[in-house]
Amino acid sequence: MNREGRYTDRPWRKSRLAARILLRKEAERMTPRDRRLAKILSQDAEVTNRLIQQGLYFLGIGTRKHEFDRQLGLVER
Repeated sequence: MNREGRYTDRPWRKSRLAARILLRKEAERMTPRDRRLAKILSQDAEVTNRLIQQGLYFLGIGTRKHEFDRQLGLVER
């Protein structure tokens, strides 16, 4: 199967991975591996906040986005 397409570029894959790590953080299920990857991805110039946000919506965060941001401390309560 040809994996070329709109969701296969490297920055998008990295950002989707970062979004999954954020979901694990929200669920309080982060592993040491997740922490290492989060540190690496947070310093990667290809991983932007915008792409992470798109990754969260792709993974189904949808209407929970504002509550999700509050739980992670990204916005004031």
